[in-house]
Amino acid sequence: MDVMARRGYEVLHKGQRVWEYMLQNPQPSLGFWWRLKQAVGLADEADTADQAIEALKVTRDNHPYRIKFRFIPTSWENGDEGYIVEVECIPALRDKLDQLGGDFKDADPKSAVRTCKSELRDIATEVGFSTLREPFTRAENHEPTLEQHLRKQLQEYKYGSYVTQFADDADEALRYSLIRPAITAYVHGIEWAIICYYAEMENRDLIEEEGYGRGEGFKGLISKVEETGQVKQTTSEALRQMNTERVWMAHHKEGEVSEIEVRRIKQRFSILLEELFL
Repeated sequence: MDVMARRGYEVLHKGQRVWEYMLQNPQPSLGFWWRLKQAVGLADEADTADQAIEALKVTRDNHPYRIKFRFIPTSWENGDEGYIVEVECIPALRDKLDQLGGDFKDADPKSAVRTCKSELRDIATEVGFSTLREPFTRAENHEPTLEQHLRKQLQEYKYGSYVTQFADDADEALRYSLIRPAITAYVHGIEWAIICYYAEMENRDLIEEEGYGRGEGFKGLISKVEETGQVKQTTSEALRQMNTERVWMAHHKEGEVSEIEVRRIKQRFSILLEELFL
């Protein structure tokens, strides 16, 4: 709170695990009627909102305007517990587009991105955060799980369409920060990838043998793929860890995870696909 106040922000919202700050702009000169209403105690929320709009108008387009902190309880593989802090920075340009009419075709979004990234780095340094990931935009962040050549390869395999469908569904959910649907789709994608591998490379149809959902489940599938010797030990250990991690609880709708943890699952999925099919 001290750091944000020194940097010129005021609290907009303070919940249990979500805090949001807004740039404290110098107020434009108040009109006579507004000053009169304020003096006699008649200024209401609508008047205050009008003043906020006026302040937004005079803020530079590329200046960070709102900054949101999300505090997410997390446990790490070594057993430590703590919080991951996700920080979102919204430039004035974004709020101007949402709240003000007018033509912003001459605005420079790239400048706003650079300024916001710099602000996030400065805040992290001042607060003393350990940075798990450098700042990014959603556009920069949306990389598909499946490379095009692997997608074409899977389309030729029995059950490959299930792998591509769950991978695409998970990527789309993650793109819009729909954490729980993304986790569920990635987990199912991992399961179908193993089933697909067995059908194509081992000539064993696990669906016909056991029936999906009636067999050994996720843990059993990991054991099966380990038997093939196709995946590295680090990959199988990472997948097994999912059974004890918070992400597995979230998959079964019993807990919360951060976006960073979901991206770890996505990375494990990608590595598994490479080891199985490339």
